[in-house]
Amino acid sequence: MYASAPATAGNGVKMQTNETSRKVWTETPLSNLASDAARMAGVGDPNDAGWTWTLPSEYPDLIPLGGGIPDAPTIPTEEFRDALNAVLDEEADDAMVYGGWMGYDGLRELMAERQNRIEGLDLDASNFIIHNGSSAAMDNIAKAFINPGDAAIVEGPSFSGIVETIRSYSAEIIEVPIDEDGMSLEAVATALAECDQAGKTVKMIYTIPDYHNPTGVTMSAARRRALIELCASHRVLLVEDGAYSELYFDNPPPASLYAMSDGYGVMRVGSFSKVAATGLRIGWVQARPDITSALSKVRFDMGTSPILLRAMARYVESGALEMHVEEMRELYALKCRTLCDSLEDHCGPYVKFTRPDGGFFLWLECIGASASDVREAAAEEGLIFPSGVTFFNDPGKSHDRYLRLAFSSASVEQMAEVGPRLATAFRRVAD
Repeated sequence: MYASAPATAGNGVKMQTNETSRKVWTETPLSNLASDAARMAGVGDPNDAGWTWTLPSEYPDLIPLGGGIPDAPTIPTEEFRDALNAVLDEEADDAMVYGGWMGYDGLRELMAERQNRIEGLDLDASNFIIHNGSSAAMDNIAKAFINPGDAAIVEGPSFSGIVETIRSYSAEIIEVPIDEDGMSLEAVATALAECDQAGKTVKMIYTIPDYHNPTGVTMSAARRRALIELCASHRVLLVEDGAYSELYFDNPPPASLYAMSDGYGVMRVGSFSKVAATGLRIGWVQARPDITSALSKVRFDMGTSPILLRAMARYVESGALEMHVEEMRELYALKCRTLCDSLEDHCGPYVKFTRPDGGFFLWLECIGASASDVREAAAEEGLIFPSGVTFFNDPGKSHDRYLRLAFSSASVEQMAEVGPRLATAFRRVAD
């Protein structure tokens, strides 16, 4: 047993805290040193985004409606454990080293075969580059194509995580509304014309065409074709987020923007997070080979985890993913139906909504009360969800009438309880 010696400097003098250094860094705001992107995002407090709640500590029966998280009891833990063990038993030498910029070839080939089967395409491994989740995939796209001062058009509302990723490359975000058929084509055309007149370069349009986050809307086939043509005429890249495309309830959505365009001018971002488990952190970009090659040239993160990708390849190849996705469609359809029925039975005077055809989310418009007030009152009833202002680029007061409820992670029984509890919250606010 040895006693630890005091830390010393090279000359043997005991090190002392440098009070001058402490004073300088204590008095220097971090924002003075942050990048423009970090300042725009708001350096420091992550609680400013409208995702925090003050909950009564004595309330034990919380219903989580906040995040788009797959149903926990159904996550295929055992199947994936078997796949991981098989990789470590049989492929350890290859699985325990860096895997390259594009991702494991075996999984890329399986992804191509799977997407060909789903949409009748003619893809191969060169059409895919795999990332640590779809957010990293979008980061790679922005790094490859966005210059400071470029503009990007997004839906309002939209998934704020991806919008902030685009903004972090010093892009100007232009928000256009979304209606029952998807992103407003008229608003996109107007935004493009105004940018042309102002000498601004619109580099890309980001859209979630299937079971939109947060609104649940699915873009119509006619709107998709027109959007592709409009982007081509202005030479604007189209980025399609397909995170929820496979999670339809009855019928699949229209053909993807990628399929309609054969990938010309379109990149499709995908992920296993919503169909399997968020902890996998396996996302990808599906694009023509010249684009995936360009993406690889500005990627410097040493690639993705070969162990996880090889395990995922075994899981996909076994056919277990297809059976799991089919079961999830039925489960999420039941959860959504139960939630909507509960809201119609108990909250009819207070909310308006359209039932989605798939995905994870229900978008509510509040009647007679502000959404932020209802959100706070609902927290006291054990309901956890974000206010809709979180999903707008310009979170003004006009947007404080929406709520997003995620029905994916809470149980069916809990979905039936949402209506009565939310009605109590509305009555408290209205009265």
